[in-house]
Amino acid sequence: MDIQTSLYSRKFGTFQKICFGLMCFLTLFCILMSVIHNVFRDSYIWIINSICIISLVFMTVLAGILTSKKEETTKPRMYFMLFLLNLYAGTFFLTLVSCLYQIPRHAQTIRILYTLCYFFVMLVFWTLWLYQKQFIRESVVTHAVTVLIASVVIIYTFILVINLFKPVIFSITDQGGYSYMIKDYFSVAASCFCLLLLCVATFTSNLSRNQKFSFFCCVFFPCLFSTIAINHELFKWGIYILGLVSFTVILPLYLIFFNAHDELENDILRHKKEQTQLRVSAMMSQMQPHFLYNSLAVIEALCEEDPKLAAEATNAFSKYLRENMNFADKSKPISFSEELNHIKTYVWLEELRFPNKLRVEYDIECDAFPVPALSVQPMVENAIKHGICKTKSGGTVRIRSYETETFYCITVSDDGAGFDVQKTIDDTKLHLGINNTQSRLHDMVGGSLDIESVPGKGTEVTIKIPKN
Repeated sequence: MDIQTSLYSRKFGTFQKICFGLMCFLTLFCILMSVIHNVFRDSYIWIINSICIISLVFMTVLAGILTSKKEETTKPRMYFMLFLLNLYAGTFFLTLVSCLYQIPRHAQTIRILYTLCYFFVMLVFWTLWLYQKQFIRESVVTHAVTVLIASVVIIYTFILVINLFKPVIFSITDQGGYSYMIKDYFSVAASCFCLLLLCVATFTSNLSRNQKFSFFCCVFFPCLFSTIAINHELFKWGIYILGLVSFTVILPLYLIFFNAHDELENDILRHKKEQTQLRVSAMMSQMQPHFLYNSLAVIEALCEEDPKLAAEATNAFSKYLRENMNFADKSKPISFSEELNHIKTYVWLEELRFPNKLRVEYDIECDAFPVPALSVQPMVENAIKHGICKTKSGGTVRIRSYETETFYCITVSDDGAGFDVQKTIDDTKLHLGINNTQSRLHDMVGGSLDIESVPGKGTEVTIKIPKN
C-alpha cells in the first residue's frame, strides 16, 4: 500500500470513529428525548418510538463493528458506511418526530423533521446503489440505473423543499399530527421505482446466486411497506404496521446485508491478491530475458575454456530457473533463508560475468523470518544492474540482515553509480517493480521498503518486517 492510500485509509478510519461517537451520542439523546416528552402517552407513538430506538442501537453497534475492523479501507466499505449513516439519519429524525408527535407547539418542528426524514430515506436508495455498484461490472444497465435513481432523488428533494411552503406530499396539522387529507402517492411511487431499479440491476449483474439473494432480501422486503401504504384502509394503522414489520424484518435484514458486505469485500481482497500475483509474473517475464541471454552466453564461452566450470554454471542456472518458477506460484511468504539461497545462486552466476568487477559481501545475523518470495532478489539485481555495472571500476554489494526489538531488517547497499530517487519513481518500469515489491511486503507480512540513493556514491534499500 503506497503512502497516499495509507493516508486516505487513516483519514477514513478517523471519519468512522467520529461518526460512531456521534451515533452513540445521538442515540442517547433520542432516549433522553423519549423520556422527557413521555412517549408512553399514546400506544402507537410508544411502539414506533421503541422500534426506532432499537434500530438506532442496532445500527450504532453495526457502525462500531465496522470501525473496529483493522483491515485496509476499501471503497465498498466506505459506501456501506455512507449507506448506514443515511439509514441512521432517517431513523433518527423519525425518532424525534415520534417524541414530539401531536404536541401542538412543535408543529413546525415536526414538519421540518419529517422533511429531513423523507430526504434521508430517499437518499438511502442512492447510497445503497453506490455500494452495490462496486461489485457489478459497468454496463448500459448500470449506467441507466445510476442516471434514473439520481434523477428521482434530485426531483424528490426539490419537491420536499416546495412541501415546506406548500403541502404537496404530506401536511402536519396545527395539533402536530399527520394530516390524512393529502394522499402521498408520489413518495410511494418514487420508492417503488428506485427499489425496482435496484432489483433489476441485481438480477442482471454478475453476482453469485447467494449474493443476489442477500441483496434481493434487502431490496424486496421494504417494497412490502410501500404496498401496505397504498392501501388507504390501513393508513390509520400505518405507524403500527411500520413499527411491527421493521422490528421483525428490517433488523435481521441488516445482518444479512452485513454478511453479504463481508463476503463481497473478501472477494475484492482475494481479487486484489490475484492481481498482485499477476503483476509479479509480468514483472518476472520482463526482468528475465537479459539475464537469461547473458548467462547462456557465459556458459557457452566456458564450455571451451573450462568445461568443469561450465557444468557447475549449467547446474546453478537450472537451479535458478527452477526456484524462480516455484517462487512465482507462491501466494504465501517463504523464509528469508530460502530467499537468501536463491540470491546466492543468482549472485554466483553474475560473478561469472563480472569476475573482476563485482564483489558481494554477506552479513547475516538472522534468517528465520518470513518474506514474500522474490522480494529481496530484485533489489540485489537492481544494485548490480543499475549500480555496479554502470561504473568502470565496479564495486561492492552488501547484503545484511539483523533484528531490533520490533523489526527484522534487511539492507541491500552498493557503492555504485547511485541515482535520483524521484527520477526513478517517475520511470514507469522501475516504479512498477518497486511499487509491486512494496505492495507485496505490506499485504503479505506487513512490511515496508525504503530507498536512499546519492548519485555517484551508491544506493541502500532497507526492508523492515514487523515481528508481530
